[in-house]
Amino acid sequence: MGSSLPAKEANLFKVIVKSYETKQYKKGLKAADSILKKFPEHGETLSMKGLTLNCMDRKTEAYELVRRGLKNDLKSHVCWHVYGLLYRSDREYREAIKCYRNALRIDPDNIEILRDLSLLQAQMRDLSGFVETRQQLLTLKPNHRMNWIGFAVAHHLNSNSSKAIEVLEAYEGTLEDDYPPENERYEHSEMLLYKISLFEECGMLDRALEEMHKKESKIVDKLSFREQMACILLKLGRFEEAEKIYRSLLFMNPDNYKYLIAVQKCLGLYSENGQYSTADVERLRALYISLKEEYGWSSAVKRIPLDFLEGEKFQEAADNYVRPLLTKGVPSLFSDLSPLYEHPGKANILEELFLKLEDSIRTSGCFPGR
Repeated sequence: MGSSLPAKEANLFKVIVKSYETKQYKKGLKAADSILKKFPEHGETLSMKGLTLNCMDRKTEAYELVRRGLKNDLKSHVCWHVYGLLYRSDREYREAIKCYRNALRIDPDNIEILRDLSLLQAQMRDLSGFVETRQQLLTLKPNHRMNWIGFAVAHHLNSNSSKAIEVLEAYEGTLEDDYPPENERYEHSEMLLYKISLFEECGMLDRALEEMHKKESKIVDKLSFREQMACILLKLGRFEEAEKIYRSLLFMNPDNYKYLIAVQKCLGLYSENGQYSTADVERLRALYISLKEEYGWSSAVKRIPLDFLEGEKFQEAADNYVRPLLTKGVPSLFSDLSPLYEHPGKANILEELFLKLEDSIRTSGCFPGR
C-alpha cells in the first residue's frame, strides 16, 4: 500500500489511511494533496482522496478521483478495494462485491478485503460464498476466536447446523482446560449458549442438556441458561422439572408472557388454537387465581385469562382489567384488547362494558360502584 512512493510520501500515505479510519478527513486531504503535488497520477493516493471526499458528501468528485486512480493503477488491490467501499456506501452491493473480488485476485490473502466481502455476501444472501470466505479467513487467522464463530455462523445461515456444531467443537478442542480467562468469560459463555441452541435446533435435546450440565460453570448469563434449560426440559417432556424452573423465573419477572404460557404447557393446559374444554377452563382459572394471589401487580396474570374465560366470568375479569388502565390513560389498551374482538361473544361484552363505563363517567364522573 503506497509502496511505489518514496519513503517520505509513503509515510504521508499512511497518514491518509489513518486519518480516514479516525475520521480526520481534513488532515487526510492535506496529506493526499502533498503527495499529489509531486506525483499527480499516483493511483492509490487519488483513490484514497476520493474515499475521503465521499465521507465529506462530495460524491461526484469522489467517484471521479477513484475512477481516475483505478485507471492509473489497475493492478492495485487498494484501488479496487476503495472502489468497492465507494459502491458499498451507496448500497450498490453487487458492484461492490465485484470490486472486492478484483482486489482479491491481486491480493488473495488480504484480511480486510475478505472481511468486507463476507459482510456483503451475508447482506446479499450469497450464503455458499459467505461460507467460503469465512473459511478462508479462518485458514489465514486460526488463532482468532471470531473467525471460528464466524465460520460456524456461516454454516448455520447456510442451513447446515450440524456442521456449525462441528466447527465450534473443533474450536473448543484448541482451548486449554482452564479457558477462558476472566476478561473473556462473557464472550465464551455466549458461544456456549449458541452451541447449545444449535443442538436444540438439530433435535439433539439430550445432547444439549448434557452440554448444559457439563458447561454450567462457564456460562455467565444465568438467566438465559435457566430459560434454555427449561425450554429443553419442556421439549423432552420432563414437565415437572421444567415447571419448577419456569415458576422460579416467574418469581423474577411475573409479567413475562412466555413464562406463563410455558407453565400452562407444563400443566397440559395450552391450546394452539385457543379452544379449551370446560374442565380445562376451570383448571386454567384456578391456576391464574393462584398466580394473582402471588403476583397481584402483574398485568400479564390479569390479561391472559381474558383469552379463555367466557360469559359473566369474562365480563368480570375484563372490567377489573380495563379500569386501572383507563384511569391511567394507557394508550396501548386497544391494541392489547383487539385480538379479543375476533370472538363475537367477547366483542359484544366488551362493547356493553365500555358503553356502561362511558355512561357512568359522563353522568357521575366516576366508574360504576365508585
